[in-house]
Amino acid sequence: MVRTVLDDRDLSKALYGSSHMHAVVVAVDSTDTDEFSAPEIASITGLAGSSIHVLISRLIRIGVIERAGGLPGERTLLYRKTKPDVLRMLAHIGDPIR
Repeated sequence: MVRTVLDDRDLSKALYGSSHMHAVVVAVDSTDTDEFSAPEIASITGLAGSSIHVLISRLIRIGVIERAGGLPGERTLLYRKTKPDVLRMLAHIGDPIR
């Protein structure tokens, strides 16, 4: 599970209009490579795949990720971070200032 800031759902709802978008942004930012799949994000966040796909579509529309093709022989789509610095900044909104 992704560990995010206290009251993450409230923060996420206030910033994105979705209680789960911040968790998805944190999960995408936390992947080891620039490419990832929706099932990978679902596994990290514990959210349903249908919720993940809706939120990934929003991230595509704002240009921070893009479709990167699929896995050979599977229906799983891959996505690629297009603006990793923006994702990192969004993932850390709400972190305590040190």
